[in-house]
Amino acid sequence: MISYIKKFVNLYIIIFLLHNVFYDDNFFVQGQKLPPGFCPSPLIYRNTTDRQHDMDIGFQFLGDTNCVQPCPSLILTKNEWNRVFNMSLVAGTISMFALIFLIITYSPLVNNIKDYTRHTIGILFLFSGILIAMTTDGRQLWDISAGFEKYCPEPGRYARQSDSKCLVTAVFFQFGCVTALLWWAAISVDLWITIRKIKISKIQFIIYTIAVNVVTIILTFGPIANKQYGYIDAAIGCWLMDLKFQVGYFWAPVGFCLCVGCVSIVLILREIYKVSDAVKKKLLAKHLKPLMLIILMLTEFIYMFIFYSYTTSKKDHYHDIIEEYVVCLFVHAANPSVCEIGSTISPSAHFFFHLCIRLMGLEVLIFYGFTRQTRKIWMRSFWFNNSFVKRILPSLSSSNDSKSSNNKISGRGTSGFGESSEQSNEPEQSIELSGVDSKQ
Repeated sequence: MISYIKKFVNLYIIIFLLHNVFYDDNFFVQGQKLPPGFCPSPLIYRNTTDRQHDMDIGFQFLGDTNCVQPCPSLILTKNEWNRVFNMSLVAGTISMFALIFLIITYSPLVNNIKDYTRHTIGILFLFSGILIAMTTDGRQLWDISAGFEKYCPEPGRYARQSDSKCLVTAVFFQFGCVTALLWWAAISVDLWITIRKIKISKIQFIIYTIAVNVVTIILTFGPIANKQYGYIDAAIGCWLMDLKFQVGYFWAPVGFCLCVGCVSIVLILREIYKVSDAVKKKLLAKHLKPLMLIILMLTEFIYMFIFYSYTTSKKDHYHDIIEEYVVCLFVHAANPSVCEIGSTISPSAHFFFHLCIRLMGLEVLIFYGFTRQTRKIWMRSFWFNNSFVKRILPSLSSSNDSKSSNNKISGRGTSGFGESSEQSNEPEQSIELSGVDSKQ
């Protein structure tokens, strides 16, 4: 009798185990009964002796197995990742040269320091911020051969701030983004202040500049203490990893700046609407391009904010899809090709999210590079006003001298740092929005 009971118990155990193996999708992930050294493709086997250390340096283990997720993430296919990284290379390179040209144009290398206004300084910070962010994220001209190794230093390992390249690029990317964002908001407020003809002293502007840069430094270097910089699933570069740090150190300031920008645009449009038609035309002639750029960048910031908020809210859903795919890989380990990953982040929306910051370089070139003001800056610069150029191009030299003498006679010299550009009647000076009252 006892032998029959034992046989029955053994049969029950066998049936129970077979049921778990063939009908419980989570068995392989939870039970971890895999041959030593084996992981179904595209998962990667990691022979670990210190699991926590490996997780800290960027390996993403699946359950209690020694299998890790490939890098870059399964959230996109390899072809989709290549498209995004190639876009960052092509669009980023074009925008990089556009921004370098503008920074040189408005820097003391070309633009006379006496011609500086607070708007000139603001756009220099804006251009520099976009350039820094864009050249430290994604793929660049100088690291094409590296492929994904820049952010995936080992198979299956996501770079962390312990990797020097990751830390440097992450810090510069965060610094550039915050700089561009804060100065974009400042320029939008400055445009309203200029139209209202509100005087701002030089010392007030200096204090504001120092305050903005201090805030930028805090938001950039604060996360380092918590080891928050690294490469994560949906990114194309190293940045903040945990959601609470992303919100606190970046997206909350983004929300604040978007509110400031929206309010400034409403106030600007209100001021333009209140004046007479004749004055309205003059205001639009002087400030239309900067206003259009502010509104265009606002729409891009809003899109990035909405996309990030949406994908964050769907994070658990994306995780479930990846988990289902991984379970399928374990169940069909002998033939992983039958497994297909479900729809996660929209590849086109993800592509455009990373394209937005690279479009900004082209946008500022269109609104600030192809203008009469830019041409005047170069024509007045040392590069076109020296003895060598005067000998080769005497007509150009005489034209510059004539314009310079006319400005002196008419008393309409270029506005200095302490002089409001509102005192100038030249429409082509629309780019130079404002000066700073030098009275302390």
